[in-house]
Amino acid sequence: MSVHDDLLARRADYPILGRKTYLINNSLGAMHRGVRDSLASYADAWATDGVEAWHDWLPLMTRVADLVGAIIGAPPGTTVMHQNVAALLGAVASCLDLSGPRNKVVTTAMDWPGSHYLWTEHARFGADLVVVPSDDGVGVDAQRVVDAIDARTLVVSVSYVLFKSAYVMNLAPIVARAHEVGALVLLDSYQAAGVLPFSVTDLGVDLCVGGSVKYLCGGPGNGWLYAAPGVVESLRPAQVGWFGHARPFGFEWSAVEYAKGAGRFMGGTPGLPAAYAAIPGYQAVLDVGLDRIRERSLSLTQPLLEGALERGFTVRSPHDPARRGGHVTIDPGDSERVHDVLLERGFAVDHRPGVGIRVGPHFYNSAEECTAILDEMAAIVG
Repeated sequence: MSVHDDLLARRADYPILGRKTYLINNSLGAMHRGVRDSLASYADAWATDGVEAWHDWLPLMTRVADLVGAIIGAPPGTTVMHQNVAALLGAVASCLDLSGPRNKVVTTAMDWPGSHYLWTEHARFGADLVVVPSDDGVGVDAQRVVDAIDARTLVVSVSYVLFKSAYVMNLAPIVARAHEVGALVLLDSYQAAGVLPFSVTDLGVDLCVGGSVKYLCGGPGNGWLYAAPGVVESLRPAQVGWFGHARPFGFEWSAVEYAKGAGRFMGGTPGLPAAYAAIPGYQAVLDVGLDRIRERSLSLTQPLLEGALERGFTVRSPHDPARRGGHVTIDPGDSERVHDVLLERGFAVDHRPGVGIRVGPHFYNSAEECTAILDEMAAIVG
């Protein structure tokens, strides 16, 4: 019996598990059955209360943000919701003065492409982008990131878990060096939240962004940002909306007076339907507990990795479980074709060019499903 096999009792909460072998939680987590009722309650409030529904909707946005905060170890009131990470990164970037000598942005070649697009385009405002390479296409040496940080560095933008390989970055020396020179640390924890236990306060990062479509099983439209209390009041986003004002319903025609804390990053009218949809998935993660989820994840991904190697496949994820997040990237050969055939045969996984097939079980998946997909890969490649 695998670790925490009692969690398989929760499979009934995720309807898609009854229809296919769903191992793509690193890309889109399975929908909790409670989402239908949660969305219905949103629709009922709109239909019944009309504009008066805002009395319930606004506190709900705070509640949802604090659910995320509980998952990532953030104090209540330090996390806000937004529609996606791209918008939040843009808001953070709009706080920065890149026109002076301190204009260096440090990131890595293994970070999410969307983040790279943003920092590349900020060269037009003066950003000097330094991209730390990967030696093996799996991880990034933290010391190389540390060495790239100097007195000209304004922000260090890195991922906790790398999206292609599930490599877990060694953040401690990076954060220490950034703070030593007075630079901000902006952490992307999209591939970590919901599968890797961590605390943003313990990590000491200044800002942390993420979303909900992966292991949080919260669906699209739910990006979020944590802003450290000791830092956020010094940040003045130029990309701001009326909900980022201290008194949004005062409709004041003047220079913006920022909301206290992370609230200044809320932007415009929030996406209520998405927030309602996120609640059941977030709550399930909290109910199961991050430590149990991590133990369950490792009990599935380690045999998955070892089974792939035994079958002669290439694995482009860390072999050391302590350095690996929630998925295993496997190249059985001709991986794009294999991926397409797997989808036709009812196995939900994804393919990333140049690395292979990402297999991401969650706490509700079984060891048998992980073995089955390896056997299917072997049958396809012959």
